[in-house]
Amino acid sequence: MTFAALAFANLLRTPGRTIVRVVVLAAAVALVGAMILFIGHSLRTMTSSSVRSVPLDWQAPVASRPAAERAALAVSKQHGVLDALPVATAPFAGAIHVKPGTGIFRSASGSILAVPETYTQNIHTIRFLRGSLRPGQVVLDQQLAATLQAQPGDLVSFTAKAGRRPVRLRVSGISVVSAGDILFQPLNPLLGPAPAQPPVETAVMTVGTFAQKLAPQLPTIASSSGLPGIPGSVPGTQWQVQAQVDPAQLTGGPAQALRQATGLRNRIQSSLPGQVNFVDNLSESLNTATGDALYAETLYIMLALPGALIALGLAYLAALGTVERDRRELSLLRARGASRRGLVALAGIESLFVGIVAGILGSGIALLALRLVHVGRGPLTLWRVVATVGGCVVLAVLGAAAARLGAGAAALRGEVAEGRRPQRPRRPLWQKLYLDVAALAVSGLVYWLTARTGFSAVVNPDSNPTLSLSIYMFLAPALLWLGAALLLVRLRGALLETVARRVTGGRARTLSGLLLASAGRRSAAINRGLLLVGLLLAFGVNLGVFASTYDQQARVDAQLTLGADIVASAPAEALKAHALEQKIAHVQGVAGTTALDHSYAYVGPDLQDTFGVNASTVTSGTTLRDSYFIGGTANHLLAELRAHRDGILVSKETVTDYSLNIGDLLKLRVLDHATGRLRVTPFHVVGIVQEFPSAPRDSFMVTNLDYLLSVTHDPGPNVVFAKTHGDAAAVAKRVGAVARPAGASVKDITTQTAQTVSSITTVDMSGIAKIEEAFVVILAAAAMALFVVLGLAERKHEFATMASIGSSVREISAFLWSEVAIVLAGGLALAALLGWLLAEMLVAMLQHVFDPPPDHLAAPWLFLVGLAVAAVLGALLTTVAAGLRLRRLPLGEILREQ
Repeated sequence: MTFAALAFANLLRTPGRTIVRVVVLAAAVALVGAMILFIGHSLRTMTSSSVRSVPLDWQAPVASRPAAERAALAVSKQHGVLDALPVATAPFAGAIHVKPGTGIFRSASGSILAVPETYTQNIHTIRFLRGSLRPGQVVLDQQLAATLQAQPGDLVSFTAKAGRRPVRLRVSGISVVSAGDILFQPLNPLLGPAPAQPPVETAVMTVGTFAQKLAPQLPTIASSSGLPGIPGSVPGTQWQVQAQVDPAQLTGGPAQALRQATGLRNRIQSSLPGQVNFVDNLSESLNTATGDALYAETLYIMLALPGALIALGLAYLAALGTVERDRRELSLLRARGASRRGLVALAGIESLFVGIVAGILGSGIALLALRLVHVGRGPLTLWRVVATVGGCVVLAVLGAAAARLGAGAAALRGEVAEGRRPQRPRRPLWQKLYLDVAALAVSGLVYWLTARTGFSAVVNPDSNPTLSLSIYMFLAPALLWLGAALLLVRLRGALLETVARRVTGGRARTLSGLLLASAGRRSAAINRGLLLVGLLLAFGVNLGVFASTYDQQARVDAQLTLGADIVASAPAEALKAHALEQKIAHVQGVAGTTALDHSYAYVGPDLQDTFGVNASTVTSGTTLRDSYFIGGTANHLLAELRAHRDGILVSKETVTDYSLNIGDLLKLRVLDHATGRLRVTPFHVVGIVQEFPSAPRDSFMVTNLDYLLSVTHDPGPNVVFAKTHGDAAAVAKRVGAVARPAGASVKDITTQTAQTVSSITTVDMSGIAKIEEAFVVILAAAAMALFVVLGLAERKHEFATMASIGSSVREISAFLWSEVAIVLAGGLALAALLGWLLAEMLVAMLQHVFDPPPDHLAAPWLFLVGLAVAAVLGALLTTVAAGLRLRRLPLGEILREQ
């Protein structure tokens, strides 16, 4: 008989054992496969989100309109380019609208965007509220239309340059320019992207209209030489080629997509020498996403890998169920002339059969798990399915082989009769070197050093989120896992053995004494079960607590990023004319509102976000924590702001950079919308702020709304924050029905949370947490069941002997119950201690990822109780089944076995 036939016959001869091995191995492989699939899906999602977040991929400055048209045509023909168009940006000195019966309305300087008629088909930097783009006419952005009191059909006169003849154009529509900071940024390919303060007022027209009517009055520049961040500082027309990359060309994770985008850009630039040199907004976004992806992969591995290893350990536990039989069979084969190589081949072929079936089953479970948690609903490509199944099969075969060879290692190493003799334990090298103690000591040392020097996992210089992971930070939880596992292996139940020996005194006269003595004698086997069950439950506790804390902070971080439960943004004129704050306040589900003005001001050469707030009502529309401020509580510093009309709260970074103190005079340059020029305005520092709703994470300022409006001459605030009762998404729909007719954009906390989990501050934990929590609950029950089955298999000779001399089934079952109780109690205690400690360590290590850091861990009590119940039920049901099995033990057959 060939080895393949013999292996197949062995598997069929014990179908129950084979099914258990296949199912346990499939569950382990499914967990690993689901983790890999989820990470891959998350990375692809991060890529697509990053690509979608860039409204304009490439901009190349050129010298003239003909050059722009030639280059755009050449770029559009390149493979991988979705669209490429000639575009121009330019300043205008003023605009006038004479409204019959009402008066004359004037606008200060603004900016012009000249685009082809087909511009909005593939480039989405403009959104039309009314009308459309037509040749010979002009589209006003919402703010300019409000300033001029103009509607579609009205005539508006534009002056391109002071002293030149005005040009009259008919208004064909009203729009929102959603990416003004990118459209009008200085274009210098050597410096890269430099988003500027968007112009307050913008006029949009076709390239032909601009070239015919206004371009002759303005000089043409080859590249932007204006001061970054100052609208209208570019003195003339900037011709450029704007290009959008085909998203289908960017595949895989952010790092792979970044390489593809960079290669595509370089190929196009080299194929058109001297014609285009791009400012690459897309690569800038993908570069940031690449850092996020590194963080995501590291975090996923830290959370998922221990569970995968424990799951594979269960496969080894399942293989141990027949270790004695395996040893006898292998020894018999060697006695009949089989070589070691042949025995290894037999074990390998058997593992191959088990691994193929378990791998196919596990890959199916992994794919199904992702579908059940709403991940990967896109079409599965043949390559992805083949790769998933192939990877799971290979992993399952390796796992089956490791478990099979590990269980029968003694027979493979020893002589013919070795399988019949007791095995003498040998201390492995790691025990002699005390690597377990060293791992625990180093873990504590790394944690202490990191805590002492200040946790820092994320660095955000100059508002550009980048990731800097210190690998040694993750050594603390990793070494804690390793040290705890090795320590349990070292103990081998020595504590239980010592307690049993001292209590019984070496002699047991009662059933309870016999149970304790038996547990002491089998302390190594009990410790083996405790090792896997305890670590599995600890993994579940760690995962559940960390994921729950992570989700809790994701909402807090999303609210800090967005500003409030609901945020409505609109031009100041529109917000004031439609009384949006009052209308939003009366929407069902809105608990309170506050209006603020988001603008910009210069501190020296630095352009910083400036927020004008009503200190009396700001807490009605959003949440302010004391941790947002330094040197006082939120209420105290708001009171200081109310007491000083020209008071200002500055960020900690600004205080450090400019050596400011409380009470110092701070002169800012703010944009006066009445004149279109920067104006020096005095403020007095009344406090320090380190976080504020919707503010960037580096430098910003908060001041009184009325004082800020008095110096900028804005007609009013341009943002409304709203607190809600109940479902924020549902309330946001009602707010949108009120606000969007006025041209406002409405965002809600639910949507923002989904966006934030793909950013630098948090990674989407919900999907992988659901997958692993489900597997942990199932594996917890399976682990206890395996422990009971293994105990029954190892002690069946002993139980048969007890039954043959008159012991009742109840007395025999008590030996199983006692071991199960010890493993359950020890496992739950280990889970509570180790799991909570690991979660505490991970959260502390990554406290800079949470913005702001959590005040305490969030415990998912429902999951934790369910995990404990699953383990108890698994043990209970299997022990009851084992008791029924004991009643039908074939005593004679068992006692005849050698």
